Amino acid sequence: MAHHLPWATETALGPSACFGNRVFQALPPALWRQIEDSLATDRELRHHSSRLGALAHLVGRLAGRTDSGWLAKLAEAAVLHDIGKLRLDAAILGKTGPLTDADKAHVRDHGPLGAEMLTAFGGEGFGIATLVARHHHETYDGSGYPDGLAGEAVPEEARIVALCDVYDALRAPRAYKSGFDHAHTMTIMTKGDGRTKPEHFDPHLLGLFVQHSSEIEALYEAA
Repeated sequence: MAHHLPWATETALGPSACFGNRVFQALPPALWRQIEDSLATDRELRHHSSRLGALAHLVGRLAGRTDSGWLAKLAEAAVLHDIGKLRLDAAILGKTGPLTDADKAHVRDHGPLGAEMLTAFGGEGFGIATLVARHHHETYDGSGYPDGLAGEAVPEEARIVALCDVYDALRAPRAYKSGFDHAHTMTIMTKGDGRTKPEHFDPHLLGLFVQHSSEIEALYEAA
C-alpha cells in the first residue's frame, strides 16, 4: 500500500516532484515510519532529491546507458541519496552560520547512515541506492568522504549523482545563500571556486554535462 504524503497536494508539482513522491510512497513501511515526520517538514530536501532523480536519469542516458531498469534504479537512488539526513539533528542542518568541526562531522555521517538505513530496511532491493547514499560525496580525485575513494573505484552511479548533486546545490537557494544561475554554476563546476573543483568529477561525465548543458538547464527549470 502506498503511503500518504501530506505534501502531495502542493501546487505546481513538476514531473520530477511527482517521480520523487512515487519513490517515497513505495518505501518499505518500516523505513517509511523512520523518516515520515522529518520528510514531511523538509520541503527543501524533498524538492532537491526529486530534482536529482530527474537529472541523474538524464545523465545516465547521456552516458550511454540504455537499460531502463538500471536507469530507474539510478533515479530512485538519486531521490534517496540524502535519506540519512532525515536522522540528523535538524538544528545543525538548519544553521545559517558557520558549522563547527563537530557539526561538519555530524553532517558527514549522513552518507553511511543512509546506507545503513537502506540496507536494514530494503536489503538487496536497494543495492544501487545503498551505494549512492554512502558514496555520493566521494570525489574523482580522492579528496571526498567517507572512504576517500578515487577514480573508477567510486561506483558509477555515485559519480553520476555526485555531479548532479553539486549542480543542484549550487543552483538552489538555501537559508544561508542565494542560488546561482545556470551559466555561473557551470563556470564553477568547470573552472572551480576554491571549494568546488573540476577534479572532483569524473572527467567523462563532466564533459557530457558541458556538452549537453542546455538540456541540463531545461530539465532543472522544468522541475
